[in-house]
Amino acid sequence: MPAGHGVESGRLAVGRSLRKMAHGRVAAMIYACILAMIAGYADTIGYLHFNAFAGLMTGNTIFLGVEIATGQFSRALFHTGIIVSFLVGVIMSRGALRHGGTAPMLLTLTAVLLVVCSFTGKELGALLLALAMGVQNAAANRFDGVALNTVFITGNLQKLGEELVSLIWPPANPTKPGDGATIYALVWLSYAAGACLGAIADRFVTVPLLIPAVVLPFVMFRLRRAG
Repeated sequence: MPAGHGVESGRLAVGRSLRKMAHGRVAAMIYACILAMIAGYADTIGYLHFNAFAGLMTGNTIFLGVEIATGQFSRALFHTGIIVSFLVGVIMSRGALRHGGTAPMLLTLTAVLLVVCSFTGKELGALLLALAMGVQNAAANRFDGVALNTVFITGNLQKLGEELVSLIWPPANPTKPGDGATIYALVWLSYAAGACLGAIADRFVTVPLLIPAVVLPFVMFRLRRAG
């Protein structure tokens, strides 16, 4: 085999590998953004319908503290239940993954919970919605090697700030390559877009949580194909 042919084959192989990596990174960004949009949407519906956040446990903890301080103990108990429900969802999800469960299976459970909580009473609906968001966040929190949350975004904003600092002032001796600011920025924007869409849907859609329940199967289908 001529040496030039071998070099050309090597270049083609490297090109294919780079294209595959780029495709995987773009796909991961799309999945992360869709899940963040669903979470922003669900948090908005939770706040408007149930007076509780679905995934923002910081907000629910603030509600809890204010309600205890002002003697609203029944409301404090309600928000305690929301926090516990989210925690149970995380435990269920991580436990299932450790025992052979898959992200598509757990996102299926999330979609089912979104449907069920749409047709229950206010208190139970809020608990089920928080449970769904706990399951989703623990089921899918790594995207092409990048660790991030899709249900709450404060940590992602911190990572975005750190990445921007690294871009502006590159470290003298980097210990590892950065994850890049793009995915963190896009996830934050997707969450905000989901919140806007949730507010719009709350005005014009009778059962707004059915919309993300319908979108999730498409994410699951792509995850199965990627797996």
